[in-house]
Amino acid sequence: MSFKARIKQHISENRPQYIIVIFIFLVGLVMGNYQVLGLDGGTKSQLSSMVEGYLRGGIDGSPTGSEILGAAFFKQVQVTVLLWFLGLTVIGFPLILGFVWFRGFSLGFTISFLLHDRAGAGLLITVISILPQNLIYIPVFLAWSVTAINFSIYVLKGRNSGVSLGRAVMGYTILMLVYLLIFLAGAFVEAYLSPWFLSLIL
Repeated sequence: MSFKARIKQHISENRPQYIIVIFIFLVGLVMGNYQVLGLDGGTKSQLSSMVEGYLRGGIDGSPTGSEILGAAFFKQVQVTVLLWFLGLTVIGFPLILGFVWFRGFSLGFTISFLLHDRAGAGLLITVISILPQNLIYIPVFLAWSVTAINFSIYVLKGRNSGVSLGRAVMGYTILMLVYLLIFLAGAFVEAYLSPWFLSLIL
C-alpha cells in the first residue's frame, strides 16, 4: 500500500476522532481571535513592542537560523512528548483535547493580534512568517493528537485488542519518532525559509 493510500485509510478509519479534534482546534482559533478584542491598552502596547522586536530581529538578521531551529524543534519535541505521555494515561482523552484547544487559541490570538496591530502588514507577516511552518505543524499536530487519543482509548478499554502492552507502547513510541522527524522539517522552514521571506519584505 502506498504512503498516500495509508494516509487516506488512516483518516477514513479515524474520521470521528478527526472531526472532534478539528472542531476543538477551530473553536480555540476563534476564541483566540476574539480574546484580542478584549485586551487593555497596556497589554496591547507591550505585545506591540514584542512584535516590533521580532521584526527588528528579522531586519538585523538575529537570532541565527541554527538558534531558531534549535528553539523551534525543542518546542515541538515538548509538545510531542507531552501528547505521547497523555496518550499513555486513562484520562488522556480530555487533556489532549484541552491541549488541542490551547494550540488553536494561541495561533488564533497571534494571527488576530498581528492583523489588528499591523493591519495589511500584519496579514503579510502572517502569510510569510507564520503560515509556512504551520502548514506542516498543524496537520501533523492534529494527526498526532488523534494517535494519542486512540492510544488513550486503548488503555482505557483494558487493552483487549490481543496486542501486548509492551508491543503497543513500542509501536506508539516509534510513531512518535516519525512525527518528530516531520516536525523537524517544519522547524527547518521556521528557522530558514520564513525568516528569509521576512527579510526580503522588510
